[in-house]
Amino acid sequence: MELPKIPNDQLSDELRELVGDGDLVFDSIVDLDDVIDIQIDPDSYYEGSISVGKLLVESRKEQEKLNEIQRHHQRSKKDP
Repeated sequence: MELPKIPNDQLSDELRELVGDGDLVFDSIVDLDDVIDIQIDPDSYYEGSISVGKLLVESRKEQEKLNEIQRHHQRSKKDP
């Protein structure tokens, strides 16, 4: 991973005193061995997300039907 640097001619006088003749180079704040690069295809991700959403909607509808049947069954037991 290439970290940014600021050329010496763009530095303020104060920073030039600290850096010297070189460019200002940033240090990484993470260990590059800890970085994971995950390749993802956005189209397939969104298709999968939509598919899961549709399954959840269908599941909710089925659960509501079952709950209604159960309520109806409980009411019919109470009413002789």
